[in-house]
Amino acid sequence: MELPMLPIRFLHRAESIYSKKTAVICHNVNETYEEFSARVNQLSRALERAGVKQGDRVAYLALNCHRMLEGYYGVPQIGAILLCLNIRLHPTEIAYIINDATPKLLILSPQLLPLWEAISGQCPSVEHVWLMEPGDSPNHLPTFDEIIASESSQVPNVPAINESDVAELFYTSGTTGSPKGVMMTYRNLYTHALSSLATLGLNDEVVQIVGTVPLFHVNAWGSPHYLVAVGATQVVVPRFDPELFALSVERSRATHALMVPTMLNSLLNSPVLDRFDLSSLKQIILGGAATAYSLIEEARSRLQCECIVGYGLTETSPIVSVAYVKAPLKSLPVSEQNRLQALTGIPAVGIEVEIFDSQAFPLPHDGQHPGELGVRADSVMKGYWNRPEDTQRVFKNGWFLTGDVAVIDQEGYINIVDRKKDIVISGGENIASLHVEDVLYAHPDVLEAAVIGIPDPTWGEIVHAIVVPKPDHTLVVSDLEAFCRQRLGGFEVPRSWEIAEELPKTGTGKIMKHVLRQKRQTPSAGS
Repeated sequence: MELPMLPIRFLHRAESIYSKKTAVICHNVNETYEEFSARVNQLSRALERAGVKQGDRVAYLALNCHRMLEGYYGVPQIGAILLCLNIRLHPTEIAYIINDATPKLLILSPQLLPLWEAISGQCPSVEHVWLMEPGDSPNHLPTFDEIIASESSQVPNVPAINESDVAELFYTSGTTGSPKGVMMTYRNLYTHALSSLATLGLNDEVVQIVGTVPLFHVNAWGSPHYLVAVGATQVVVPRFDPELFALSVERSRATHALMVPTMLNSLLNSPVLDRFDLSSLKQIILGGAATAYSLIEEARSRLQCECIVGYGLTETSPIVSVAYVKAPLKSLPVSEQNRLQALTGIPAVGIEVEIFDSQAFPLPHDGQHPGELGVRADSVMKGYWNRPEDTQRVFKNGWFLTGDVAVIDQEGYINIVDRKKDIVISGGENIASLHVEDVLYAHPDVLEAAVIGIPDPTWGEIVHAIVVPKPDHTLVVSDLEAFCRQRLGGFEVPRSWEIAEELPKTGTGKIMKHVLRQKRQTPSAGS
């Protein structure tokens, strides 16, 4: 027997077995699986009534909320494609993504109304806008709850869905300046959930904080599937704040949390840490940026819970590996176990990895030979939306090439030794250096520009810009910052600046960023 691998099957199971168990905690809302499932069905029917058909895109421009979790099931249940937008991007970038993906319907947090009003005239594909929750709206936009309230809670008549159809679309800046839409199929999401469960060992006793990381973020979007699959409870917070996080853990008795290293560092350095009871925490999984060994040690010591690193990409749904300590190695000293848990980790169940040299030949797994990391799995994306050439570029000989340089040791542990050369990972956010450079080159006084990441104790990396003025022109850092803030998201604006007379180049005129990185291994070269 073969059944299509559709994530909605996870919800059907949970609703059948755990109908009265709490599925979601969000603000003052507690939904059982019976209630969650009913609202998912109402959402599906409301979308159909609005004219959303199989293959249409439904976008969320919203803060974390239980209504977005409902969208993870209500949208793909009818064959439509879920699109969660990064609210931290500059409005022009959000408009670009909307025009690339052409969603028919947009679900919007009222706090983001000014952002939408600034770009709505540029986005002709959007026919309907719903407010996520009640709020002041000059056009009296309908609210999510008002719209679904009149719909039946019975399972709708869903179309025949192929597991290879696209279910979700998430955008990543990648290594180029313009964002690329990553197509995730139903099969990708289903197998990723099973892989995650087998690797992480989660069950129905789990109460996980999922809202610390935004639900549009690579660290978060796999969890709504694998947590529902086992009947776990998801605790949604609108944003990360140390006090809000600690309060949510204490009230819900949360056992698990997803965080990026900067969040954990902020929590450990916050005075609220000693004011709340966090003893229920059993595991924190970190991802999105490199994690310092010392941070792992401190977290395990002060929080008295397991703290491990996960690695993944948008294109892999996302989990590739998890840095847990294998049973044969648990006799090692605690400090060595902490070191292992700060690595990139062991491939998750069902994930195959390899490292390749420049000629695409596999390299030894001895921890000494770095090469480009390749991934092969059912959870690897279908490709990039409307970008067949970019898709072809990253798939070679049956492997998805991550662009990350790694070593693999004899125990099977992966460790990334060099990131994608043009990507800066700051606070868990991927920032395309080429995109920032494009903006800098548009400045009338800039002749040349190079953007790199330099180490930072708080953010992991910060954006460092090295700019060369045009002859007889003068560059002022405050002017450059103001220029960038008008054209970039706040997290993309360089935090460190350097005015240079020239940039090192190859014989063909390419700027040698590796030379710039080597000279700036500490964040002391700022303005």
